[in-house]
Formats: sequence, structure tokens, C-alpha cells
Amino acid sequence: MEKKREIFKNVQVKLIDRPASVARIDISQAEIDELAQSISSQGLLQPIVINKVGTRYEVVAGDRRLMAVKKLSHTKIMARIVEMTKKEVALARATENLQRRNLTPVEEANEYRRMCTELKVSLEEIGEIIGKSPGVVKRRMDVLRMPQSFQDALHAKKIGLGVAEELWSCSDAAHREYLLEMAVEHGITTNIARTWVGDFNKAQRTRLGGGGEGRGLNSVMETEIIYRSCDLCRDPVDLSKVKELRMCQTCYDEIVKIIKEGGG
Repeated sequence: MEKKREIFKNVQVKLIDRPASVARIDISQAEIDELAQSISSQGLLQPIVINKVGTRYEVVAGDRRLMAVKKLSHTKIMARIVEMTKKEVALARATENLQRRNLTPVEEANEYRRMCTELKVSLEEIGEIIGKSPGVVKRRMDVLRMPQSFQDALHAKKIGLGVAEELWSCSDAAHREYLLEMAVEHGITTNIARTWVGDFNKAQRTRLGGGGEGRGLNSVMETEIIYRSCDLCRDPVDLSKVKELRMCQTCYDEIVKIIKEGGG
């Protein structure tokens, strides 16, 4: 395969366009200010990557660096100029976005969905690109099936992904929202969220006279498969197929440790 041509040069900032669709939901101004201060004192440590489009350029990687340089009123920026197709540019941007440590679960899920719908990339291909299993990618995308209130709480980092997944499995929408409010207000662990939902669902089965085998809970949830992460392998598992064993935290941690170490 012929290697694509690329060159390094200082390019006028006014000739560079930001991505037409920025994948991130928001970019903190404080983050840009901090980066601008770093560039002002140490210089630009890594060139941005841009793709030539006609007489102008579009950002492939380094959007925040470009914003920081603009804040400093610099007229030029060091860039690596590449020749890429639209799909290659989009995939490169997606990969850069997904490598950011502070990406929220909602932003990550939106990036996966965009790769699937706009770029026609399969879950298997996404997994190969980012080094995750297709099951984990699917689990992340399921965040977008959650109620908007859950997505808002996740994006604001008021609850963790594990907590959101557990609370989402609650069979009653109104009580689910109540549990979310409690989780945001007090801060809870995944195990606590699981206990809350388990106790409520058990009470619902009893109230509806379904016992452990009746239709009470299943009739509410049978039209939609809800996934929860396995505590051991972390892969998604159909909630209806989850096996639970009640125990204290100490015993739970010890059993998980033994299993992961391959003990008997």
C-alpha cells in the first residue's frame, strides 16, 4: 500500500477549520485556559494534525490545541498535514476522542453510535480500533437507551456507570427516578444500587402475588432486554440471566479474588 504523503509546517490559524461535528458534548473553558497557559510557557509540544481541503484545512487531531492557540492570538501553528479520505478523517477523530481520559460514558456512547451509523463501522471493528471487546462497546452504547435523567447524571459525573446500570434495571419507572435522585444526593456504590433495586423488585413480586416465578416483574420488562455488567469478567449479561448470591463485602471480595487468580 502506498504511504500517504504528509508534511510538517507552520500554517496560518485563519486557514484551519474546526471539525464540522465536534463529538464531545461540551469542552470546558477552564481546560482550554489551562492548555493555553501551558503552550504560552512551554510552547506547542505536539503539532496538530490537519487535512487539506481545497485551499483550506480541517482539523483531524488537536482541536483543543487549536482553540488554545487562538486564545493566545497566535497567527500560526505547527501542523502535520496529511492526505486522508473523509472516512479516515472521521475515524481518526473518533479514535482521538475515545482516548481522552475525561470522556464521559455519554460522550463515549455517542462516539460509538456515530461510528456505527455514519461511518458504518461494526462493533467488532470498533473493538479492534480501541482495544475493547464488542460486548463492552455494546454495553457502552446501551447508555443511550437509558432515560435522559440517567444520561444527564452520568454526563455530569454525579453517578458512575455501574450505579446507573443497576438502577436502570428497576422495574418501575417512577421508583427508578426516585432511586436516581437518592443516588445523586447521597452518592452510592454499585453494590448498594443493586441491593436497592433487588429489594424493590422482590417486594413488587410479592405484592403482585407472583412469588419468585410469577409474571409480575417479567411482564413489565419482557419487551426490553436490559444488561448489567458481570462482576468478574465485566462483560454485559442479560439481566434475566444474572445469578446472585447474597454475602458480606469481605466474603464477596475474597471469592472474586480467588476466581480471578484461578484458585479452587
